[in-house]
Amino acid sequence: MPFSKLFLLIVLLIISVRGQDHNRGLHTLLFYTCVTKEVDNQCEESFTLDQTSIATSGFTANLTTVRLGFQKNLTTLFAVHDVFYLNGKGLRDDWKSRWNATKTAIIPLIESGAIKGFFMGDELFPGKISVNDFVTALQAVSTLKSTYPHLFTWENEGGTSWTKYFSHGVPSELDIISIDDYYLNVSEHRKFYEQEIYPLLNENQKVFLVPGAFATRITINTSQWCTKPDGTPGQTMQDCDRFMVNLTKEYYQWALEDQRVVGFAPWHWDTRGADEVSRSKEVGVEDMPLTKAQWKLIGDDIRRGSFTT
Repeated sequence: MPFSKLFLLIVLLIISVRGQDHNRGLHTLLFYTCVTKEVDNQCEESFTLDQTSIATSGFTANLTTVRLGFQKNLTTLFAVHDVFYLNGKGLRDDWKSRWNATKTAIIPLIESGAIKGFFMGDELFPGKISVNDFVTALQAVSTLKSTYPHLFTWENEGGTSWTKYFSHGVPSELDIISIDDYYLNVSEHRKFYEQEIYPLLNENQKVFLVPGAFATRITINTSQWCTKPDGTPGQTMQDCDRFMVNLTKEYYQWALEDQRVVGFAPWHWDTRGADEVSRSKEVGVEDMPLTKAQWKLIGDDIRRGSFTT
């Protein structure tokens, strides 16, 4: 082959590879998991060791779980909600002493690498705490971040109305924010992030995505999350599973294209009673073999740092 043609082919190959370059900042896959029965939308949230071959991390306030998870290569975002807040009342009167005791307990786990950050809370606005109380908690946590700069903070919000509480921007002490809204499709979800959330962030702040990851055995033919590819109602739980595989792939494609996205926190891992969750969402990823396999592929990509569609 003439040198000129060989050179041209090499240039075209380089251009092609560059065109396929993806967001390489993805570092976290964790699952919302109830380890106690959910009552009035509340449960003890932690993670379970059957996630170890799929997830990279979990969130919990249970130090035993932190240690056991790390033995299985699961790192932890330490959940500090109960250290700082009383829902509907704001900061605890004794939050300073509770935080000092917590720091003493978790510093060895930070230094070992078991704890890589903090989960600041879920759906806090409106009603659970004030923005000022939230910032106070973030600033307290930042005293550890100054010593261990690899640590990061994450908070998740529900729906789309919470942004009005951050009209001057998401507090700079918060590193990662996310929302859950399972009734938005992926393009609507992405549009909300890009048009409503990103303008509230500084250049260093990032986001997680919180895809739906659930199915139903009860209301299959009326669930929007069990619809077949041809648009007809699903008939089996496998139809729900296949729907979620396709949804997961769409979220992953978004993440690969968007440098703001650094991780996923799908809801939810564990299968729950139909009386514990809203309609059509009781089955979790643990009982969805196709969806579980898809998330394992994504978790493997994150662990390798090699991302493919």
